[in-house]
Amino acid sequence: MAAANRFFTLPLGILLGASALLAAPVMLSTTAHATSIAPLSLEQLVDGSDLIVRGNVTDVWTGSDRMGLTTHILVRVEKTLKGTAAADIEIVVPGGTIDGSTSYVDGAPRYGVGEHVLLLLNARSDGTYLNVAMASGKYTIRQNPADGSDMVVQFFVPYDRAWDHRFIPNPAVADRISLSAMETRLTDRVTLGWDGKAIPGISLDHLREINRLQTGVR
Repeated sequence: MAAANRFFTLPLGILLGASALLAAPVMLSTTAHATSIAPLSLEQLVDGSDLIVRGNVTDVWTGSDRMGLTTHILVRVEKTLKGTAAADIEIVVPGGTIDGSTSYVDGAPRYGVGEHVLLLLNARSDGTYLNVAMASGKYTIRQNPADGSDMVVQFFVPYDRAWDHRFIPNPAVADRISLSAMETRLTDRVTLGWDGKAIPGISLDHLREINRLQTGVR
């Protein structure tokens, strides 16, 4: 029988910290523990992002090191909405499955090869990226069955359930958001700039470095 190791759900400050997430030893228990996480607005997610891109997942693999299991996702970038991206970027997600052993962090995003995605990312010192606020920083781009246009979907599946991006459910009609509308909202915030308000897990100095500043913000 395959071993199943579960991680604690991480507090928001760690979820948003670009290096802290995978630097800390997090394989703590064989039982999942829930932590209350205050939701962030889309504007806060944009302000907290080093990079925002649209692209396609070309490879997914799991590795193992002193920090436990990590899933690595290679994305071919087709459009950059914030920051500067290489043609291909690597995203790291805590947890994964290798040699019959599975580990995961509650709230970690899932990825599949061939998936079309819109991503809000934090940069790590080694050149890889993390999703901002875990699954909140990842959208799957799907075709709206009503008119064939692209829309963005967020659907969370825990690691103890099967994942296939081709079969995630469509939102209710009233809740569907077009890709163009979402990208406009994201780029409008990037253009407007940071409002000077603190975001847990990200220093004020870093927020100043990665954002334009709204009028009056120093």
